[in-house]
Amino acid sequence: MNIIDKELWGAIIALTAILYGIKWLIGRRKVKVYRISPKSLERSKRVILRVLPLTEDGDHFPLDDQRLPYPKDNVKSAAKILAYYYWKENRQEELMRIKACFIALSRFQSTDLETDTREKKASRDKKRLTREFECYITHSSSPHNANKAA
Repeated sequence: MNIIDKELWGAIIALTAILYGIKWLIGRRKVKVYRISPKSLERSKRVILRVLPLTEDGDHFPLDDQRLPYPKDNVKSAAKILAYYYWKENRQEELMRIKACFIALSRFQSTDLETDTREKKASRDKKRLTREFECYITHSSSPHNANKAA
């Protein structure tokens, strides 16, 4: 091997190491851990019980986000806590209601937007919330994670 080949291979190996380092840094994501206690379950039930009547009307048109009694992030957190609890207790009917409520949060959009913009945003949010819920329930339901989260 001549010097040019060694330099080329050295550069390729260095570049590969740098790219794997970047991939590792980008791949790290923050994971929100929900602690389930009697108090958190009670708070979550209170939040969801105020939101369920707004989401279970069977319609699909966008709603004013000011109608939500709590911020979306609080409702999402409450729904995730209850979803895990209902999954753990094998209460599938309640779990499906929580999932529907979670996804229906996509309907709540700002009234500052035009009607078709609100509808498009609601559609995108629905897809994103569906993926988020499925990912959450899949990862929190795995046997090795269920013991850590309990």
